[in-house]
Amino acid sequence: MSGSEKEACARACTLWLGITTFLPVLVVASCVARPTTATTNAGSLERGQLREVRVALQTNARRVTLSATGAWIISDNGGLNTVVQASGVDAWIVEPAGQRLLRANRADAMPTAARPGPITARPMDSRSLIIVNERRYRGEIAIVPTDTGMLVVNRLDVESYLRGVVPLEIGTRRVAGEHAAIAAQAVAARSYTHTRLGAERVRAYDLLATVFDQVYGGADAETPLADEAVLATRGLVLTFRGRVVSAPYHSTCGGSTAAASEVWRSPDEPFLRPVSDRIPGTERYYCDVSPRFNWTRTFDAHSLSATLGKYLGAYTSIPARGVGITRNVTVDGNTPSGRVRSLGVLADGQRYALRGNDIRFVFRTPGGEILNSTYFTVHAEHDAAGAVSRLTLRGAGNGHGIGMCQWGAIGRARAGQDFRTILGTYYPGTAVATVY
Repeated sequence: MSGSEKEACARACTLWLGITTFLPVLVVASCVARPTTATTNAGSLERGQLREVRVALQTNARRVTLSATGAWIISDNGGLNTVVQASGVDAWIVEPAGQRLLRANRADAMPTAARPGPITARPMDSRSLIIVNERRYRGEIAIVPTDTGMLVVNRLDVESYLRGVVPLEIGTRRVAGEHAAIAAQAVAARSYTHTRLGAERVRAYDLLATVFDQVYGGADAETPLADEAVLATRGLVLTFRGRVVSAPYHSTCGGSTAAASEVWRSPDEPFLRPVSDRIPGTERYYCDVSPRFNWTRTFDAHSLSATLGKYLGAYTSIPARGVGITRNVTVDGNTPSGRVRSLGVLADGQRYALRGNDIRFVFRTPGGEILNSTYFTVHAEHDAAGAVSRLTLRGAGNGHGIGMCQWGAIGRARAGQDFRTILGTYYPGTAVATVY
């Protein structure tokens, strides 16, 4: 990445960290954690060594169009055989050809013989980008034949990957004074990434380019502010007791973050515990600038019946006849941070219990959007026959609530907190260290 040049690093660090050279960043990072070469699941990294990340852009593609912004090479058999050296104006179509084979042809040419996969597209110089279905990506693209289609994987270094992640995860920030929030997002995203590198070598990828991991948009998603944040925090990750930690984050906590066990079926971590987002001395919260700090979702009898009939069976056993008429919906317990621990649904004499984050995937909108959070209260209205005629959920926050509250980070940055303070608040007990 061009930002690795010393002069560029110095300029970025001056802007983001309020210092004048790049060297003090390494010194400070070295002081806050021992060892300074942090350990990941894949072992230790020598300083200066960039890791490659494999990002699945598509997992079941039927047709992929490839081109580039400059000269590029197409090879088959995992890069062993060069198929063609192409120019940026050339477009090639890759499709499955049966028996785990692929067919790669110029878009304006007749089909040719099938080739052994994977097919790899890589630029011939550092300035060229590969274009996949009209979107630009740094690094190289590998297309792997599968039993059902094709797996499309972008292989590139972690820092280049983060340039396409940070602006999509934190949003396009334009307000002055939000720089520290973007830097905190870069460190959290880098930490999450490093804990997943090479963890599952049985797969041909480390991460998905979606909300199931981190949303990634390639070079087309990059913004100057996010690029500066990635550059200024280059190599910085969160560690706990000398190990790089997964650093989950979410949009809006609604007033308090949550421990992992409050939402997920996982044990608690000491650095993932409830943190209040209240602004000291006020009744306001750092994240109350979020458009989903408060929200309401309402179901009438018909939409409630349709929602439970469609989604409840995926999380608890229901009779073959279906859920039936809903008689009541109640909160059966709350977590320490105030979220719903268990939600009870009474329908036709049978009671169903939903726990934690499962609630969000059951009480969806008619369009399939999951519930904003588990931080809500319930108000049920009943008709003369005792059935629920209207169900209103009044809630706060957006997302699972664990780890860093992104809107809270933005509010804290506006209040003058630096990125280290923000990270230390949402991940208590962690330290910032360098992995390269």
